[in-house]
Amino acid sequence: MEQIEGVVEHIVYTNPENGYTVCLLDCGNGEPITAVGLLPSTVEGEKLIARGAWVNHASFGRQFRVDSYEKSLPEGVDGIYKFLSSGYIRGLGPVTAMRLVEKYGEETFSVLSDHPEWLAEFKGINKKRAKEIGDDFRLKFGMRDVIMFCSKYFSTAFCTKIYKRYGGAAVELIKANPYMLCDGIQGIGFDRVDKAAMDLGFAEDDPERIKSFIKHVLSTVAYGNGHCYLSAEELKETVCRSLSVGEDRVDGCVDDLVQTGHLTAGNGRIALKLYSEAERFVAVKLATLARSELPFRINGIENSIDFLEQKNGIEYALDQKRAIKYATSGGVTVITGGPGTGKTTVIKAILEIFTASGISFVQCAPTGRAAKRMSEASGCEAKTIHRLLETKYNKEGEQTFVHDVHNPLPYNAIIVDEVSMVDVLLMDSLLHAVRDGTYLVLIGDSDQLPPVGAGNVLSDVIASGVFPVIRLTEIFRQARESLIVVNAHAINAGELPELTNKKKDFFFIEAGTAEDCCELIANLCSTRLPKRYGIDPKSDIQIITPTRKGPMGTAALNAALQEVLNPKAKGKAECKIGAVVYREGDKVMQTRNNYDIMWSQNGLEGTGIFNGDIGVIIRLDPHDQTAFIRFDDKVAEYDFSMFEDVERAYAVTVHKSQGSEYPIVIIPFFDFPPMLMYRSLLYTGVTRAKEMFIGVGKPARLAQMVSTDRRLQRNTTLRELLENIE
Repeated sequence: MEQIEGVVEHIVYTNPENGYTVCLLDCGNGEPITAVGLLPSTVEGEKLIARGAWVNHASFGRQFRVDSYEKSLPEGVDGIYKFLSSGYIRGLGPVTAMRLVEKYGEETFSVLSDHPEWLAEFKGINKKRAKEIGDDFRLKFGMRDVIMFCSKYFSTAFCTKIYKRYGGAAVELIKANPYMLCDGIQGIGFDRVDKAAMDLGFAEDDPERIKSFIKHVLSTVAYGNGHCYLSAEELKETVCRSLSVGEDRVDGCVDDLVQTGHLTAGNGRIALKLYSEAERFVAVKLATLARSELPFRINGIENSIDFLEQKNGIEYALDQKRAIKYATSGGVTVITGGPGTGKTTVIKAILEIFTASGISFVQCAPTGRAAKRMSEASGCEAKTIHRLLETKYNKEGEQTFVHDVHNPLPYNAIIVDEVSMVDVLLMDSLLHAVRDGTYLVLIGDSDQLPPVGAGNVLSDVIASGVFPVIRLTEIFRQARESLIVVNAHAINAGELPELTNKKKDFFFIEAGTAEDCCELIANLCSTRLPKRYGIDPKSDIQIITPTRKGPMGTAALNAALQEVLNPKAKGKAECKIGAVVYREGDKVMQTRNNYDIMWSQNGLEGTGIFNGDIGVIIRLDPHDQTAFIRFDDKVAEYDFSMFEDVERAYAVTVHKSQGSEYPIVIIPFFDFPPMLMYRSLLYTGVTRAKEMFIGVGKPARLAQMVSTDRRLQRNTTLRELLENIE
């Protein structure tokens, strides 16, 4: 790593969102040097010590890419004037800057920091404006202090978040307790903070360290395993082993966290209060909805069902009629069933009855793609749950919702699809916004994977036996013609699927090695399927795999597929962000809800790109560090710092595919870790295919997954709470 030192002569470009800056440095040896990198709040006149590497830009020539840096205030009257006249300090322009420098010389910065009231002596500056100038000066330099202090441990983007959250007091607060960052800044984990704490001299058995690690363990098992709690013994053993501290120290810290309202404890269980309160509220609210008197009751439901059969020229199955009747009779109704069992037909009937009866309703689903499918299938608009609740941010920058218990949703009926994907926190937020006396219809396939987040809402609600649950089991004639549907039900029943019928829509192609498997998948996507069916491999084919790692994981498959579906080419911009090379034309996925991303659509503008949304990079600008991604008919602008929530999507994990449907799905069957070789994972992947499913690899591995009926056990209390509500 090389180092250069100079004065910032000119700011060529800066991105205010992420601090990416292009500037010219006067290093005192002739021509200025172009420096590029994350340099937030850099101002002309500053001294900069930058460490990094020389690179050659295709359009702009030789540049110095900054990886880390140090800043110092400009020295000398000329440097101070250049700095203050840049407009960096609000309320200071060239004229006022000149007056200040002429009067105070090299003491100007001290005056701005310690005696801004002196500025009121100048013509045109009153006491209020003088105070505002001083406040802004101290604020701006508070951020510089944060960046200089934290850059050793955190990225510049995180330093900016820290400053926005804690302001000028951030450094002192971090010195007092760096572990507060684990709670205060999304994305900063225990390990990073712990390194900073050790450098600051915190003891390994410091109570703040132990308490932070306890919360870290509970958060990790919530997102990694879906647990809403851990047994007290398991938590204690994990903390003692990981931190090499005694049981008494852990017990004391747990007690403290319970007393301060961070944890709940009881029945030998320890939970983050966030999750225990969510499960308790969901249980109480569902029970209340089930018992509430409906202000809008529908009469003559059976007659309505008969009318719909005649109108639509269909005959509902007995279970379908039961589902329609319960859903339109009020309270809480659960409808579950696999592919081809007529869930969509039931939803359409429910909506028609609500419409005819003047019952206002809304449809929603946990992901954008699931909501889109719901809209297309029912013919009525469906929203994501987040969009329905309308996201807002409080003064601490934390995400909340416009609709809650104080501002409930204005609907008499709410139909929620893909409930198997809804974790307990999202269900908690939704139910907080539902008025008593609302029809609530929960629809999902309980045999699919549980949600990525904590909890197991759909399965717990069904298992409790408290609410009407209608299981649709009959596969209708048209659906039986699809081997995808037939085989999905066979897999779910523990039976081997039919693999030899070449005239149907479910195929298996054997490949013995990882190299053969990867080559076959690449060939299917790039040549064989597009040539035979005239399809677009990016939009019509989706590779789904159980894992991110290994030769058949998403990382390896995405790299291989990128080379055949979107190879390097002259005139096609590309850029390495982190360890991944992205190119114009790449298929990518948003992996976290982001409500602030701006998008445009046919002249209209809006905000919000959501977890699971798939798009294509239509433009990359490595110089400005920006990208434009088209999601269906919306185009969103990203800066490169936002790519921490973006990944290539030629291949995605089964979990990331939940709630989506693709024309053609290809799944590799190889030597995956045993923990990923189970039936419900396979069933979920197969049911993502709409028109064709292709398995590639070893038939024995598919058979292994079918025979392994391993239900991932989750530590939840929702079922127990529902069963014990009186």
